[in-house]
Amino acid sequence: MDTVPKRMPATYLDRGIGFVSFLIDSMIQMELKFSKALDIERLRKAVYLTLDAEPVLGYRLVSHWHRPYFQIANKDSITAFYSTESIAEFNAFRSEFIDAYQGPQLKAYLYHSSDEDRLLIKVTHNVTDVGGLNKVASVTSSIYRRLRDEPDYQPVPNLAASRGLRKISNQLKWYCYPLIYLEYLKGMLSQMPRQGTHVLHFEDEPLKPLDFVHTIIPEERVTRLREYGRAHHATLNDLMITGFFRALIIEEKWDRRSYLRLNTSVDLRRWYLSNEQDDTIANLSSMEVISLRNDPGDSFLDTLERVVTFMQKRKSSWIGMSDVIGRVPILLLPNKWGCKLYQGMVRLAINRNNLAPGWTNMGEIAVDAVKFDSPPDGAWLFAPPYYPPCFFIGLSGYGGALSLSSSVRPSYKDRVVQLLENVISQLPA
Repeated sequence: MDTVPKRMPATYLDRGIGFVSFLIDSMIQMELKFSKALDIERLRKAVYLTLDAEPVLGYRLVSHWHRPYFQIANKDSITAFYSTESIAEFNAFRSEFIDAYQGPQLKAYLYHSSDEDRLLIKVTHNVTDVGGLNKVASVTSSIYRRLRDEPDYQPVPNLAASRGLRKISNQLKWYCYPLIYLEYLKGMLSQMPRQGTHVLHFEDEPLKPLDFVHTIIPEERVTRLREYGRAHHATLNDLMITGFFRALIIEEKWDRRSYLRLNTSVDLRRWYLSNEQDDTIANLSSMEVISLRNDPGDSFLDTLERVVTFMQKRKSSWIGMSDVIGRVPILLLPNKWGCKLYQGMVRLAINRNNLAPGWTNMGEIAVDAVKFDSPPDGAWLFAPPYYPPCFFIGLSGYGGALSLSSSVRPSYKDRVVQLLENVISQLPA
């Protein structure tokens, strides 16, 4: 373990997460449900060995006015694994903030009962995105299986892989950059419509108590949605975004003048890296803004056609990269200055009623990738909690089913539950 560096720089995209810390709590979570009991002590050991296998997970984030960095934490002073037989304690842990500045960047909590086991794997968004969380779960489950036959197994630390953007930028030709930056400038102009943006209005309230809601769309329904999507050249994500747009119009009565826009995440791994290149616990995601202006059409199919047209255009033109390349000049500034500048831009959007609701497609949890002694019976992901006036819904999939989730506070929990139901009810039967 002497080869593990004591410090590691925070990447541009790690720092970008810090810039929006006033809008989100920086944690992403995966919940796994098992009908067969897990071995608690073997799981505990697997979690701590995951910190050895992926050393950055055992670091703590250090704030710095110029360039934040990760510093190795004292392993004797950190706790990464918890277990309980109380569902209330388990649910409370789901809502508990994880402090990137204290470390570790990974925590896991096992709920054990006579009927089922539930495992919650939580990482800070400061160190990785959902793509990285999937890898964390894969590493932990792989170590867990190996410990069954090799109780003294010690993983080799993953130190070779780069966490930075270079692996993405290496996929682009030099002449792409000015074109991408031009796309960014055009997007910035379109993100401040004079008419304002159709948003959800929530009352300001304390950040705690925090809770999460989620709902499952069963495999049979998803299969029918896939067939409908193929018939209209649409992906499942296109269908779900369309359902969200239609539900927004119902939930917060639309004035037919303000723009219908969504902030949506883009996994750069999917678009620019092969599976062999994607071997890093890192932030490699960006954002795109989907805009229907003030013309969603009269029906679900009308809106779907507009969403598909917009998404196909972005997919053909360096999807996700304009947000990354456009923010580089800000990220080149000393961190303290860049953070103030970026937060000022976001607050301007809030003041002008232009902070669009969010949709994050967190992708599929691969059945084989999170197989402990056996695959989970169910699995879903929770996006980071967003603070009002910001609001996000997260989409994830496992075993053919889909899950919608969101963070909530008590005063609007029922409203968000109804919104998720409206998203699903808008979808074609």
